[in-house]
Amino acid sequence: MSQSGIKDLTKGSIYKQLIRLAVPIMATGFIQMAYTLTDMAWVGRLGSRELAAVDAVGIIIWITSSLVLLGKTAAEITIREKKQENKLK
Repeated sequence: MSQSGIKDLTKGSIYKQLIRLAVPIMATGFIQMAYTLTDMAWVGRLGSRELAAVDAVGIIIWITSSLVLLGKTAAEITIREKKQENKLK
């Protein structure tokens, strides 16, 4: 890690860097899945209609989270590229 707190992911083992990036993303997905499954287990006692509603909302939340993550990643890449362009000039 450099003095500014930014990790240089271009150095070292590619496998290690990919794991370092993937684990937090996978953990977030598992936590969201556990949250949805817990909701389904509790609401499932109310009836199939209510369970279908919770399932539909779980899918909507997952899709929304994915799209937000996609936009966030694209913005981070764009900002980083712009910063690099300014440093190179």
